[in-house]
Amino acid sequence: MTVIWYASSHKGVVVVDKDYVYPEVGEALRKAREDAGMSQDQLAENSGISRITISRIEQAHINPSFRSLEALAQGMGRKLTISFDALDE
Repeated sequence: MTVIWYASSHKGVVVVDKDYVYPEVGEALRKAREDAGMSQDQLAENSGISRITISRIEQAHINPSFRSLEALAQGMGRKLTISFDALDE
């Protein structure tokens, strides 16, 4: 399923293929934000990423860019870490 909407924060049309949205990213963001004791509004203010975008990431409606993840991590006073863990067999 492909979803198309206009997002002024992205300066145009955003096309998202719902088959390629990863809910784990949104879950990790929500957990980190809550662990930091922050609301979506507070994180938006600190990161420069809109609250609507943060909500869409957390709800697995969109995948964030690497730059957005960096800004969100910095907005929480955290370091962005990416790992390539072994697959469970």
